[in-house]
Amino acid sequence: MDMNIIDKIEKVIDLAKEKGLCEEYFTKASEPLDFIGKLTGTSTVQTTIFAIILERFGDYQVSIDEIADALKCSRVRFIQYMDDIDVLKKKRLIREITTNRDHRRDNVVNFTIPLDVVNSIRKGIEYKAKSIENLKPQEFYDYADDLFTAAIEEDIETTSLFEELNELIAFNENINFVKKKKEYNLCDNSSIILLSLCSALVSRNDEKIETSDLSNIIGNSAFRNFIREFKQKEHELSKNELMNFDFHRGLFDTEYCLLSQKAKDEFLVDVKLVEKENFKSKYLIAVDKLPVKELYYNKKTRSSIHELTTLLFDGNFQNVQVRLSENNLRTGFACIFSGPPGTGKTETVYQMAKKTGRDIMFVDISETKSCWFGESEKLIKDLFAQYRKMVENGGIIPILLFNEADAVLGKRQEISNTSGSVDQTENAIQNIILQEMEDLKGILIATTNMTANFDKAFERRFLYKIEFDKPDIESKRLIWKSNIKTLSDADALKLAEQFDFSGGQIENISRKSIVSFILKGSDPTLSDLEKFCQEEITAKNEKRIGF
Repeated sequence: MDMNIIDKIEKVIDLAKEKGLCEEYFTKASEPLDFIGKLTGTSTVQTTIFAIILERFGDYQVSIDEIADALKCSRVRFIQYMDDIDVLKKKRLIREITTNRDHRRDNVVNFTIPLDVVNSIRKGIEYKAKSIENLKPQEFYDYADDLFTAAIEEDIETTSLFEELNELIAFNENINFVKKKKEYNLCDNSSIILLSLCSALVSRNDEKIETSDLSNIIGNSAFRNFIREFKQKEHELSKNELMNFDFHRGLFDTEYCLLSQKAKDEFLVDVKLVEKENFKSKYLIAVDKLPVKELYYNKKTRSSIHELTTLLFDGNFQNVQVRLSENNLRTGFACIFSGPPGTGKTETVYQMAKKTGRDIMFVDISETKSCWFGESEKLIKDLFAQYRKMVENGGIIPILLFNEADAVLGKRQEISNTSGSVDQTENAIQNIILQEMEDLKGILIATTNMTANFDKAFERRFLYKIEFDKPDIESKRLIWKSNIKTLSDADALKLAEQFDFSGGQIENISRKSIVSFILKGSDPTLSDLEKFCQEEITAKNEKRIGF
């Protein structure tokens, strides 16, 4: 009676352990060896070694010593079978794993069998390694991503990973990644790191990967060198601006690394990327998420806001851009809203966007300051690159809002030999923004508390300059009434005349009145509101800068 595949494998294993690789073994095991060999395309010796490794599949890894012991073979004698090991690796029937890869004295070479091989053998199906030649871009990145996943999970050793990835690259010169890799003349480590980021994005729509995973991909020693060189801007991925580390609230975060926009634009032109929601959730405020809010201004400010809002209605905006283009003039609109805190600059941008149906790409300049020299500039470049893509994608152009832009609007520093890296970074950021404003095709609105000391280069690039003063008495009366509905006209006017508050300060007092109502169960009296106002004045006067 014919044995099934599992019985045949067990027969080979039992005979090999009993007899070793002698003539008697090959005679007695010839029938199951032939059967398994047809499924795997291997010789009798290779089939035997494969079966021994397969027996330990549940234990995950098998060392050369364990294979030699199972075959009753000395370590020296087993050297003659290393070519057979290489054949099994090349056919991708086994994978090599080296443990303790950075402690050379303790390095142990182990082997495991990929799951797809096990499944083929279990079903009695002839195993043929998937072709990796002339793949389509999606297939190329899916295959690479499977290898990187195996490396991260320590199912494949760094050397084997590099061998398989280099083979994949060599057989797919049609892929744009391969062409750009050659154009940049990237070394193996850089290519593999960049490919890991590209494959994660294309295959899993994962915008970033954990930096610690790179140590499993390129090895701990290479990983440490990579981090050091990247921090010092010496690494070629840094010099070529192809990779960034993540930013968290403006600080350099080495826990995650991601492709730069430049890398996406150049290396991934042959794949269709799914629009990433995590970028949108971090920077883009959808117009339907903006609540309607009534704002009140002094007469001059109100007139300027009305004019700009009218311009930003899409039909008007497109017509103006066409006319500007016909006259060889820049088609982008850069606007600056300046004035004291709490005067409604940012909220005005929100309400203009709401009325004109535009999303907002919100950037807080104060949060782009990296603790690593040079990374703030990269972040600013990436932000503008993302905005350009939004503009180029068609539809209603969003507003690029640079909030609290004081740090980049002041006069540029004179750089000398004694200048620090902070001054150099500030100037570099200013130069990038100035150039981007020259090339702007969309709408940029910057807000600042600074009312003087503008750098002249910025001043001439802002087409609309709107000053937000503290509200006059009539505007304050309306703000009081808008925020505290229970106020009488007389009380609202009295508070407006008595206290020189911005809209933001009046809103603070409104919030206190709500808290008071919750605690007391009744609306605050005029006396209560006056007390809140005095506390607001005291709190403002007590603010200090320094230690």
